[in-house]
Amino acid sequence: MKTRPKDIAISGVMLGLALLLDVAPIDFPTVWGMKIDVVAVPIVLVYFLLGFWGGLFALGLLFLGLSIVSSASWLGAMMKVIATFAVILGLEVARRTVGLDFKNPRKLLLFGLVAYLTGVAIRIPLMLVLNYYVALPIWLGLPREQVVSAVEKWTHVPFWVAIGLPNAVQSVIDVFLSLAVVVPVVNRLPHLLLDSAGEDVS
Repeated sequence: MKTRPKDIAISGVMLGLALLLDVAPIDFPTVWGMKIDVVAVPIVLVYFLLGFWGGLFALGLLFLGLSIVSSASWLGAMMKVIATFAVILGLEVARRTVGLDFKNPRKLLLFGLVAYLTGVAIRIPLMLVLNYYVALPIWLGLPREQVVSAVEKWTHVPFWVAIGLPNAVQSVIDVFLSLAVVVPVVNRLPHLLLDSAGEDVS
């Protein structure tokens, strides 16, 4: 993908919005540190507007920005970025398999379902592993052997449910809220889009 001035402008605006949403009180925190929020939505919008590599670039910016402004520091930034990467992978798989047509509601719904299911299938196992081996031992200050029992004691559900369910809910927001936002944008401003080959359609 050739970098254009408007790519940089779109990425910068969406990064600023993501960081604003992180510090705004629009979230539902869990007991072990994860927040269900809308921070990833602007980054997913970058994916829709600029394609896969544009989305990855925005994720890199998000990690740097959240590492500075987020109360969860670099650790929370890392987990948010990796989880959102799983969402973007799901979106890319759906784009390549069923296609993405912003003007066809039925096909768009199919795209969203495939993207969501694929992303969740990647995200939940990845988050289980990262939470168990990396994030929760650091965040909670507990030995790895105590992480599962501590989370299950607080939540009263199995560890995989405690981690998997919020990530599944978060993915609903990341995929379907982003689609709800981007559809009217691209229908009114189609020149913002890249075509399937990564070229400017304007």
